[in-house]
Amino acid sequence: MVAVELTTARSKLTPTSERTREQLILAGERLFAQSGLDSVSLRQINNAAGQRNSSAAHYHFGSKDALVRAIYEYRGERINQRRSAMLARMSAQECGQVRPLIKALVHPIVAEIEETEGGGHSIIFLSQLYSNPALDLMSMWRSHLSESVGTIYQHMREVLPEIPEEVAGMRFGLMWVAMINTLADRQRLMTTRASETAVARTLPVLFVSNVIDMLCGAAAAPLSADTLAELNELRAATRQ
Repeated sequence: MVAVELTTARSKLTPTSERTREQLILAGERLFAQSGLDSVSLRQINNAAGQRNSSAAHYHFGSKDALVRAIYEYRGERINQRRSAMLARMSAQECGQVRPLIKALVHPIVAEIEETEGGGHSIIFLSQLYSNPALDLMSMWRSHLSESVGTIYQHMREVLPEIPEEVAGMRFGLMWVAMINTLADRQRLMTTRASETAVARTLPVLFVSNVIDMLCGAAAAPLSADTLAELNELRAATRQ
């Protein structure tokens, strides 16, 4: 339903109006990444997008919250398409291994950062989004934009059946947030005295490969005695 509504709404826009909308999205994403979600107004975004009409942002989105969601959808749709295409190219053997699945989780986001207009701002914006308690992140997470992530999670469950469901879901969420924040932190360092930071001297491919290694380790890590004890206690409590 969400996908149909988005497609219908966009089909009514002229090419000029569509470009104006995109300019506002990119300007908003950039300003939010630079100053935070709570410190930027629609008027500032309007000016940054070079819009003479002072109400252009309000016309296209209605509110700042709606613009924030539009930015999320703009990036999420593109990343979801990249990831879906990557999954479609993967063999059955690759879909049965942890590392290719984690690569399919990470690489589409990295490609969006490195290959698109404003991509560097997008990861910082996303990091801020996940740390903002006022936003309904669960509805965003469960939208059609996360279909490819859900596919990866299901494959991971088949590859790692020894990880209990209660732990697997929690672990996957923690991995996702860690990935977003790690990529965002690197982007921040790259734009802040970049030549003086160790991360700037690390080859991007090496950095990403190392992130994937760490996520693979987190996904497949055996449960400790402590975690097993807590899990058993949780299960006992839910049976009462």
